[in-house]
Amino acid sequence: MNLDDELRALGRSAVPPPVSPELTAAVLTRVAGVPVRRRLRDRWRALLAGLCVLLAGLALTPPVRATVAEWLRIGGVEARPVGTGPSTAPPVPAVPGQLSLAEAARIAGFTPARPALLGAPSGVSASKGFVAMSWDGVRLEQFQSGVDPMYWKKNYTKLEYVPAVDGYWFSTPHELVLVDQRVVRIAGPTLVWERSGITYRLEVADKARAVQLATGTS
Repeated sequence: MNLDDELRALGRSAVPPPVSPELTAAVLTRVAGVPVRRRLRDRWRALLAGLCVLLAGLALTPPVRATVAEWLRIGGVEARPVGTGPSTAPPVPAVPGQLSLAEAARIAGFTPARPALLGAPSGVSASKGFVAMSWDGVRLEQFQSGVDPMYWKKNYTKLEYVPAVDGYWFSTPHELVLVDQRVVRIAGPTLVWERSGITYRLEVADKARAVQLATGTS
């Protein structure tokens, strides 16, 4: 039998002495620092987790949301901040059609909403899934939000989140483009939001008035 085998046999045959309470207490005293280090490690983990939660929360605040939305869909409108935007925009265009709201609803396939603060629109036109109406200096378009966007808004320089309607205010002139890439026109300041599967584009010069009209649109 070699030395290794003799040592293994000795270890198997050895009987450990009884452990006294004093020895147990001494051992516990020596290792008392281990849970403390573990608690410190857990605190660091909790701190890091808290920072992650904080960063996630910041991502949901309006300024950050507005920045993210500049590259995403807003209902049936896709925002594309590319290129250089126009410096000016023409006056808000009037809608030439003279449909009644009932006729517009029949053609579009849904009941159009209108701002409660405004009277009857001076012009109304409609097509399948789409209604446009206008007042003096105000144009409201509403259409069913589909899988594909209906409009692109391109070449704008500023986009603001509007919590009152969970929408976005395009404060600068920009190109309003159909998805087939035909430039429809240069649009001025516009508020865009979505509700119950309908996308709304409210074109009016003043942001405060736009929000007031939008919150009362039903």
